[in-house]
Amino acid sequence: MRTRSTISAILSIFFLFSLLLARPASAHQQSLASSKITFENTKMHVSLLIDQKSILEINGFDIEKTQSLDEAKLSSQIKDKSFDYIKSGFHVKNNGKEMPVALEAVSVPDLANVQFDLTFTSDELIDKIDFDYNIFFENSNGMHKNVATIENGDKTDEFVFTNSTRHLAMEAGVELSFWSTLGQFVLMGIEHILTGYDHLAFLLTLIILGGSFKNILKIVTSFTVAHSVTLILSAMSVVTLPTRLIESLVAVTILYVGIENQFIKNTNYRWVLTGFFGLVHGFAFAGALAETQVPKNHFLEALLTFNVGVEIGQLLVVIVLLPIILYIGRFNWNVWVVRGISGGVALFGLIWFMQRAFELNILPFLAV
Repeated sequence: MRTRSTISAILSIFFLFSLLLARPASAHQQSLASSKITFENTKMHVSLLIDQKSILEINGFDIEKTQSLDEAKLSSQIKDKSFDYIKSGFHVKNNGKEMPVALEAVSVPDLANVQFDLTFTSDELIDKIDFDYNIFFENSNGMHKNVATIENGDKTDEFVFTNSTRHLAMEAGVELSFWSTLGQFVLMGIEHILTGYDHLAFLLTLIILGGSFKNILKIVTSFTVAHSVTLILSAMSVVTLPTRLIESLVAVTILYVGIENQFIKNTNYRWVLTGFFGLVHGFAFAGALAETQVPKNHFLEALLTFNVGVEIGQLLVVIVLLPIILYIGRFNWNVWVVRGISGGVALFGLIWFMQRAFELNILPFLAV
């Protein structure tokens, strides 16, 4: 008995360290921006709204500490350094000629973002435009995104600048294809679930008990349907809940399932509980989508394709984990694997709950 308990403890510690190693501690991953781009004869105006953590980071602040900028703290040094950084990596050409950029204003519209109003000028009418957007990627492990809304004549286009889509070529008055942008939202959904370690931990604890393939399918389907419902309702502002409450409840679901796995033996009815908890996770997914500044012009399409991406990412995880779980389930010592890993997940759930509900600075590099 003692040997089995030791095995369980070792597996729990191994799981903890595997998650620690999976999380980069030196850079923040939620680097988000949005841009409103308008054309006016020989000028192009860009309102760049960027999350404050990205600005703090390029100005040498320690982003692990709680800091925020307001109008009083937005010194000229921060403005100048930030603008120098932006213009060094954000270039626009008109008909192949570089358009010089000027900083019109910097403001702090809210505690989460800083806005830079930029003007690019050409010596001829705006015609064929090339954007090269190469900023904020290096400090976010390539996870930075900028959702751009482009007022192009009497049309409104959208484009998402990502690590893999840093260049955009377009013509004034010619509408962009939105299909490529929808594909970007699918990728964003996949990326969100695969880097959302709290959601992955929850999914793992749901299926690690194994059981029949039918039961596992019911559990995964229940989770999928439930979080899809609340994702859509919340993103469309039909039902909204405070972010702090939702993130805290997500941690509670992880803690509960990790503890329950120490005792539960029959998974026949677990899909019911999973559906209830899935509603909570759907609100969290909606919060992540809101942070990406979804374009209003194609809101429903972006919402649905983001959800498709989440489901694809979830399916990929299940496809990888399920054969391993079913194989291990054939052995008597499987119960100690389940208890060990579930214990580690429960500990993470407790830490996340303390961080989110009470804003305690417990292992800040584990914050997700």
